[in-house]
Amino acid sequence: MAFPKLVELQISHFHTSRSASNPVRLSSLLHWKTIQQILQFNAIQPCTKLLSVLENVDSFIDTHCHLDRMFKCFRKTNHSATLEQFLNDLREMSSTDLAGCVTVFCDPVDFDENLWSKILSTDGVFAAVGQHPKSVESFTDHTLSFIRQCMGGPRVCALGEIGLDYSVRCNKYRQQQVFRQLLCLAVSCGKPIVVHCREALKDCSAILLELVPKFWKIHLHCYTGKFAEIQDLLVNFPFLFIGITALVTYSSVPAQNMQETAKHIPLDRFLLETDGPYFMPKSLLKKGSFSIPSMVSLVAAEVAQIRGVDRRVILHYSRLNATCMYGIPMTYSWE
Repeated sequence: MAFPKLVELQISHFHTSRSASNPVRLSSLLHWKTIQQILQFNAIQPCTKLLSVLENVDSFIDTHCHLDRMFKCFRKTNHSATLEQFLNDLREMSSTDLAGCVTVFCDPVDFDENLWSKILSTDGVFAAVGQHPKSVESFTDHTLSFIRQCMGGPRVCALGEIGLDYSVRCNKYRQQQVFRQLLCLAVSCGKPIVVHCREALKDCSAILLELVPKFWKIHLHCYTGKFAEIQDLLVNFPFLFIGITALVTYSSVPAQNMQETAKHIPLDRFLLETDGPYFMPKSLLKKGSFSIPSMVSLVAAEVAQIRGVDRRVILHYSRLNATCMYGIPMTYSWE
């Protein structure tokens, strides 16, 4: 389905399906940016103008990756490589449509200030800082102070990833305790939240509902549960976005769950991510050793195939959703 046709169908659906017994909110059909333009033009009539706004968005963002860990993978085969060489190679390997990425630092124990400053001086690179639930045993009051200090950085756009992970043997109480502390910090700092949740959706949802305001921006990173199980969170948090990774290109049970989510998630509620250096797209397993931000385009292609739409539709919405979630200006580019 071509991109213009998609928007026309959305607008048509709004006109024909709204009734007193079955009201349809415009926000459930169109992206927030589209609604903004509709209000600006005072009518739905100038559809071509709306399309021109969306079609000018020809870039995409990897909303979740780990550049520090990619660098470690890079050095396994390039032992004497510097960070500058890695970043230069990364640019050369990247698509021209890659606008940038959100790199996630989630293990403060391994924090390297020199690496941090060089990575974040790269155009188009933004950061989230948090404590991964699998390593909460190293979390201390000093860690909390460190993350609080990082929130003031000019390129730090979120707190995370944080959350709960019951897929491994763990101290559930300690994970919940740290999760609570960091959620409170994020709210007090006014920062969007990146959530990691594995086999812990019930507890994770309860804690989010307890501590996070309804209209907070939340990125539920690499969600692998069933789509039906996430409905309450999507309703309770209107600005919660679901992260889709290259896992969607595989055939395991978690991958099938992600495919179901990719098929049914509203277009204004998803984000594309690589989680690089992890989750190599299936088609590239034999061609590379780790994933990089530009591989988001392959995730977009898979989601487009699943939904039966043009890949541009997915890329356009993912770019707008990334801007909505992280506040990254549309003018940034990976240079």
